[in-house]
Amino acid sequence: MKALILAAGFGKRLRPLTDTIPKPMVEVNGVPLLVNALNNLVDCKVYDIGIVVGHMADYIRERIGSEYRGAKITYFENERYLETNNVVSLYVARQFLDDDVLLLEADLFYRKNLIEALLNTPVGGCSILVSPFNPEIMDGTIVQVDEDNHVQSLILGKWQKKDEDYTAMKKTVNLYRFSREFVQNKYMPLIEWYVEHMGENSYYEKVLGALLYLRECEAKVVEVPETEWCEVDDLEDLERARKNLCVDRLQRQCNMCYD
Repeated sequence: MKALILAAGFGKRLRPLTDTIPKPMVEVNGVPLLVNALNNLVDCKVYDIGIVVGHMADYIRERIGSEYRGAKITYFENERYLETNNVVSLYVARQFLDDDVLLLEADLFYRKNLIEALLNTPVGGCSILVSPFNPEIMDGTIVQVDEDNHVQSLILGKWQKKDEDYTAMKKTVNLYRFSREFVQNKYMPLIEWYVEHMGENSYYEKVLGALLYLRECEAKVVEVPETEWCEVDDLEDLERARKNLCVDRLQRQCNMCYD
């Protein structure tokens, strides 16, 4: 099992913090977002980790290093992070994806049990971590699921209609588990085609949604409480994470590993 963390973004909505540090190194109660992700992965015995960097890439490399608590760290760089989007960040790491993989975004702060929930899911092509959709504090990609937890559709934020009832929808946590067969035979070939022919300023979720729409893959959701994680896109999100997600003593000790 591998893990790939997308950490190339600029984090404009977290200014002025991101004027001096990259978004993945913004701290929640003393622990950087990226360090929290690494601690959770290592605690769950995931030791082969790729990180896609972009904004202030050297800052992250210098502080995390090539080895973290026994895990091997491999870096990939989206040099054009300002003019592209996360579909390119996934594309530049395509050679890394030769095994079952967890795909994570670096602007999340969450408890270890979210990784455990994905790892304990029966192996399938695609598993998507979700929570009940709360439009008061959430935005971004949502999914529609059937009674057996199979994903019927995936809807990006820009495609959501303001007057539609989304109470039955689930919010993606932006943590995914993909099988090697799915990544190599379906997902990455379409990612590569999309980047090379359709453009670079788009999202990996859009490509995944196309596969689901065409019934080219089967995806199931793994539901977790919304209180177990927080997406940190702006200063309001950061304050919410600091208030609701405390960090235990062990994680504070592990945080010292990157200093």
